[in-house]
Amino acid sequence: MELKFRRLPLLALSLCALASTGCQFRGDVRPLSSDIAAPPRFVEATPACRAAGARFALGKVINGPLLEEIRQRADARTARTVLQSEVTAQPFDEGRLNVDVEPNGRIVGTRCG
Repeated sequence: MELKFRRLPLLALSLCALASTGCQFRGDVRPLSSDIAAPPRFVEATPACRAAGARFALGKVINGPLLEEIRQRADARTARTVLQSEVTAQPFDEGRLNVDVEPNGRIVGTRCG
């Protein structure tokens, strides 16, 4: 009878090991080959123009240093002056600030594009 009790812990350990192998999670099985597409790359975002940052200059006469300060405050990549009556045909650029001026150089508006 003592022989039966010696095998009991060994039998219990074997049953636990057998039960735990059935509960393992395999997860997503993915092949280890080069056929898998590369992960997406994230493009470095360029700051978009914020024309509201240039409102401080409305009514002032445009000059080079003022245009640069307007560009910086609007977080624009580039800035240009456009006559208020002029129609622009350049393609839209979200990083460009357009400063609308009157023929005498007074700033009357700002917009991105």
